[in-house]
Amino acid sequence: MRKILIIFIFLVVSLGQATPNSRTHWVNIGEGTYDQGFLFPYRVKLFVPYGVRDINDIKEGVIPLKFELDWLLIKSSKKEVKKIFTNQIREYYSNPESYKLSKNLINLFLTKLPTVNKHDLWVFEYYPDEGTKLYFNNKQIYHVVGAEFNRALIQSWLNKSPVLTSNLFTRLIKLQ
Repeated sequence: MRKILIIFIFLVVSLGQATPNSRTHWVNIGEGTYDQGFLFPYRVKLFVPYGVRDINDIKEGVIPLKFELDWLLIKSSKKEVKKIFTNQIREYYSNPESYKLSKNLINLFLTKLPTVNKHDLWVFEYYPDEGTKLYFNNKQIYHVVGAEFNRALIQSWLNKSPVLTSNLFTRLIKLQ
């Protein structure tokens, strides 16, 4: 009887931690405004699990990460949002051949992106073993699996420019 009770408690605890939002204690380490030329589509915040301090591990995507995007544009159509992310992702693929091979995955992702209004909040949660999940208004709208695509997405924020990169790592830079 005691063994059954212990197993039951273990199962309840395990099931309670099954959702991505509940299993990680996120800490905001910085934020900055993403730009594409003269266009500033959104403000991005970077979150890492509590206790993470290694900037290289964060950049390599070997630990969980969370990005929150606060849209700054008054209103953008699906076509405009698609254009922003197409340019953002293409630039950070490891090489043009790899980008061509992933074209179907990229296009599938881009078709899932909705129209945005000012201050719409998007959340990208990345776990190395699971990929990236995109939430819009707390509802999951897409799950991207594939190291190359996820790496390109992460790098587009973490290596966009020296200013954005240092703004995203503000809290960790102060600790070092």
